[in-house]
Amino acid sequence: MEVEKQIIKRCKEYDRASFSRLFHLYEKYLYNLCYGYTQNTSDAMDLVQEVYIKVFKNIKKFDENLPFHPWIRRISVNTCLNFKRDNKSNVISMNSKYYDSEFEEEDRLSMDYDMEEDIVNRINNEVVKECIKKLTYDYRIIIILRYYDDLSYDEIASILDMPLGTVKTKLYRAKNILRKSLEKNMEVKK
Repeated sequence: MEVEKQIIKRCKEYDRASFSRLFHLYEKYLYNLCYGYTQNTSDAMDLVQEVYIKVFKNIKKFDENLPFHPWIRRISVNTCLNFKRDNKSNVISMNSKYYDSEFEEEDRLSMDYDMEEDIVNRINNEVVKECIKKLTYDYRIIIILRYYDDLSYDEIASILDMPLGTVKTKLYRAKNILRKSLEKNMEVKK
């Protein structure tokens, strides 16, 4: 954490090398997050660039005493939400937690694991992702932020600019719709 504070201090002085290092530290995280919202490599790369620009323009406003990760996450999520609103698209990927480079895939294949369990988990994940994609945008975004981005109710309320009670209600309804969809899906497969 101390290194990050030093980098941020130098970024506030518009030191190019520090910006480059900061963006390198967050590059994969930002790409995965943006790809999860767009499910499109080009759009995700464009959004990452947009996030970089916003960070560059607003770094002087950042309070060095606060953690940097939540600040950049909020900028990223808001950028993705604006993109989704502007493009009026209802497709959101659930791949953000599962996107890996080719090298990481090779590393994972070389590890010892129960292949049957892995296959069952992958199938279950795909079924859940497909059911989540069928949710309306309002419900889908709440599910993503809560269970894929692991945000608290307060953080979701802040990011979406809605009352805490509304977040809880929408999440409750989304989970019920998702549960019914999964039950139907399981009946069809039997």
